[in-house]
Amino acid sequence: MTDEVKNVAEVEITEPTVGAEAIEVSAPESEGEERKPRFSEMSKTELIEALRAIVEEERATEHHEAQAIKGAYYALRNKETLVELEKHIADGGKPEDFVSLPDEGEAEMRDLIARFRDIRAAWLEADQKARQANLEEKQAILESIKEIAADIDNVNINFQRFQDLQKQFKEKAELPETAVTGLWKEFQTAVELFYDQLKMNKELRDLDFKKNLEAKRQLVEQAKSLAENPDVVDAINKLMILHNEWRETGPVAKEYREPLWEEFREASSVVRKRHQEYFEGRKANEAANEEAKLKLCEEAEAIVAALPDSFNAWDEATKKVIDLQARWKETGFASRKNNASLYNRFRNVCDIFFKSKADYFHRVKDEYSDNLRRKTELCEQAEALANEERMGVAIETVQKLREEWKKIGSAGRRHSDEVWNRFTAACNAVFDRRKAENGDRRKEENANLEAKREVIEQLKALDLEMERRQLLPVVRELQEKWNSIGHVPFKVKDALRAEYREICDKIYNSFDAKESRNNMRRFEQKMEDIKDDSSKVKREKDSLQRQLEAKRNELKTYQNNMGFFNVKSSAGNSMLKELERKIKLIEQDIRQIQEKIKMLG
Repeated sequence: MTDEVKNVAEVEITEPTVGAEAIEVSAPESEGEERKPRFSEMSKTELIEALRAIVEEERATEHHEAQAIKGAYYALRNKETLVELEKHIADGGKPEDFVSLPDEGEAEMRDLIARFRDIRAAWLEADQKARQANLEEKQAILESIKEIAADIDNVNINFQRFQDLQKQFKEKAELPETAVTGLWKEFQTAVELFYDQLKMNKELRDLDFKKNLEAKRQLVEQAKSLAENPDVVDAINKLMILHNEWRETGPVAKEYREPLWEEFREASSVVRKRHQEYFEGRKANEAANEEAKLKLCEEAEAIVAALPDSFNAWDEATKKVIDLQARWKETGFASRKNNASLYNRFRNVCDIFFKSKADYFHRVKDEYSDNLRRKTELCEQAEALANEERMGVAIETVQKLREEWKKIGSAGRRHSDEVWNRFTAACNAVFDRRKAENGDRRKEENANLEAKREVIEQLKALDLEMERRQLLPVVRELQEKWNSIGHVPFKVKDALRAEYREICDKIYNSFDAKESRNNMRRFEQKMEDIKDDSSKVKREKDSLQRQLEAKRNELKTYQNNMGFFNVKSSAGNSMLKELERKIKLIEQDIRQIQEKIKMLG
């Protein structure tokens, strides 16, 4: 074979081949195309009409448009359902009782989607058969080309037929994706073999090279211009078409071959890089949104895990949940794989919260209603004592009613003051009537005053350093004596009782202080005994943690009860002070338990 013939053959032999990703001429529409933004601006009726047009015209290739229409339609439907649910809850309805209004277009939308699926399935089946038939036809053409290339003696004679077969082979035809690359490689090998054996006129060869050079230079310029295309998806699709045209364009002179291909490859790399950066950026944004939504789910779940136990706490928790819902709406889409599951997770935990809130308010409302009924009955009984002629019976009954009152919980802020004022007014009326009837008992009250002052002096004289078991019986005896003493003059009653309570508090505080010190000494001794046994130390610490939690709950209960008191009578003040004393003792217990936990390390 001469050098001239060898140069002609090298046109197809040494030309670089394009990557598999760039030669999928007959690949079906990309499954990764973005949803077209225009559908998000349509109404439900417009979306149905758009899908009906696709179905009636049997546009089976518009798979992504159909998916986008479906997604946009159900996004609108979900928004409408959420608005209906919020209105239902705002109107006082329960979330579990909510039933969304029927959507007139939803049945038609589902029917259109089903019809489109059938149309597309039939189209895909027919398309696959057509592709296979096209492949068999091109394989037959390729076999003919191989026969001509192998017939060394008749290469020149068969040149025109070879050109016709090349043209037939290059004609557009949809092929199975997996067969494209291999088929074209076989074609290029056969063509290279033909040119290796072809003795052609140099003028004819140069003319063909010149025509191909001009065509490929135009392809290079078009590839470069794609770098300015703002739509990166459109740019990469057009680049694939340019690569197909490049492959189908014949060879150029050897001196232009490598530089021209390198220029085309570099222009292609710019477009591919933009395409890759675009999807990596979108993926990173979806990952950030997914992380943000996951944190919102966890925050909502943390609120549900520790549901409030008071109205104020429920109000605060509700504000937090509503804020989480607003932040959720502001957060963009997560990955398609996890977006729906995250939404369902967040929606479910919000449903649990609002259902729990409704249950709590109904339960507390029932409790308040029952407590109000019971307290109203006590008011009526106390008011009925106004006609009781036996003063002793009236006083005794009032005392029993007051004890019963203490056992009843709150009736709610709306009614607590009103019913309490009614009750105290009825009780005070009995006491005031007794005072009016017993005006001649002032001497007895003065004697009682002296007796109670004597009790106070005896309490003050007690040695607080005595052992509790010795001192406590004496204190209780003096307290019983105090309680057995009758009324004192009204004007000194509060001051006298305050003095009495002060000395009693001092005595009991000394008991508490001693008991606290003794308790700590016993704990320190216990710590000394178990310090080398880590399991015992752990059990002790767990036990103290449970005690601490119980004390905190007890403290919260008393503090909530304090919020319902707005008392003005002496009896009410007494109950309030007793609550304050219990709160103080509980706070001391909490501090001591915390100190013990700190000692455990």
